[in-house]
Amino acid sequence: MEAPALVSICGVVVFVAYEVVLRRREVETATWRGDDGDRGSTRLILGAYVVVVAVNVAASSRSAGAVGVGWQWVGVALLGAGLLVRAWAMCTLGRSYTRTLRTMEEQQLVDRGPYRLVRHPGYTGSLMVWAGYALGLGNWIAMAVTAIVLGAVYAWRITAEETLLSRAFGEPYAEYRRRTKRLVPYIY
Repeated sequence: MEAPALVSICGVVVFVAYEVVLRRREVETATWRGDDGDRGSTRLILGAYVVVVAVNVAASSRSAGAVGVGWQWVGVALLGAGLLVRAWAMCTLGRSYTRTLRTMEEQQLVDRGPYRLVRHPGYTGSLMVWAGYALGLGNWIAMAVTAIVLGAVYAWRITAEETLLSRAFGEPYAEYRRRTKRLVPYIY
């Protein structure tokens, strides 16, 4: 196994470890069971992760779509940057970070840190991690499939989350939406 592929696998292990280290410990927020506002998006994301890993494992033994070691290191860099963005977003949310979509009574609208630039930086980081993982393993076709599958799943989740936050915060959230983009600063 080439070094960038090994580093990519380790990067995904770190991504999973974030859920253990950076999440809240209370039963209500640590659960994988979402309420109505979650719209099944948590289960959908977990299922998509399994599909993405399977696609990447299958593609790693194929020559079709193979990229050179230089591109693999670009994938590793993308994965590393994604881990940093995700950790920054999770730490900025602090007590408001949960696995499933939900709001809590004491929750405040967060618009500092990476949330100044985009409404969903944690998802931006996740997409960077998984696309970087696929490229780091060495296959651009698997990276494209990864980006498409997770892009669609996160689009579903973002729609559900924005509906939930609009109900919870009303006009302040509407104003926040007007001045920020969803995933990519100044673009989307």
